[in-house]
Amino acid sequence: MRSKQTTEHNTRKHQSTAIAPRRTAHLAQSLRLRNVAMLLAYEGSQFQGWQIQPHGPTVQGKLEEVLELVVGTPVRVYGSGRTDSGVHAMRQVANFRVPENTDLSRLRASLNGLGAPAISVQEMIPVAESFHARHSAIGKTYRYHLFNRPYPPVFARQRCWWIRTPLDVEAMRRAAAPLLGTHDFSAFRAKECAARSPIRQIERLEISEEELPDSTLRIEIEASGFLQHMARIIVGTLTAVGLGKLTPEDIPAILAGREREDADATAPGRGLHLLRVNYDLSEFPELRALESATAR
Repeated sequence: MRSKQTTEHNTRKHQSTAIAPRRTAHLAQSLRLRNVAMLLAYEGSQFQGWQIQPHGPTVQGKLEEVLELVVGTPVRVYGSGRTDSGVHAMRQVANFRVPENTDLSRLRASLNGLGAPAISVQEMIPVAESFHARHSAIGKTYRYHLFNRPYPPVFARQRCWWIRTPLDVEAMRRAAAPLLGTHDFSAFRAKECAARSPIRQIERLEISEEELPDSTLRIEIEASGFLQHMARIIVGTLTAVGLGKLTPEDIPAILAGREREDADATAPGRGLHLLRVNYDLSEFPELRALESATAR
């Protein structure tokens, strides 16, 4: 009898020893993290901006809430920039770390199911450990929508700035020219901006007229980076030129003066859209998958 019990005990011990390494290996795999980048769009009127705030919903807060629910552990999400309250994104880029064995297809489906309709995750891919959505970015493009008609934009009121008075678009284009290139943009940043340097390079600043459902005038600004409220202050100042409050010849003096009071008011956040974030694809070739993804 004792011999039989000893044999059964040794058998169970052998089975337990055989199973334990498999469990340990699975646990170790689940604890290893991998860096993931995602391309997403969001409708900004639903949020108090990107960054988590003590009061009100934010894009970062919503994403982290859903990720923790799905993954089962807190997940920190880093965006390419902190868009303000009401600002929209068509191609925002963010990164986060999740357990190595996470099914990214299912994770994207969960984010779209629980984040809809205000958030759309278009693509999600593994990236190098060194990639950071904000620190690795080498440029961004913003687009501002203006609706310049005497009647209101009923269906697009949360996506544009309605200006009733006709704008002098040619004067606005002349005013935009001195802003191109590398400058100290102190006059075009918020007083509370914490950026160490006010130097930025604007590579492209285009103003186009077209009758669209959500706008009649669009201003696109491509730059190496943006100071806090920089895009919106530029739009507000160019609009002041279009309204005759400033002249194109005032812009060089505003730049040189480096005083926020010399530029005009900050345009409303609801008209601003993050259009694109640029990265060095030779350093992060895997991001080509985001480049080819279609923005919704």
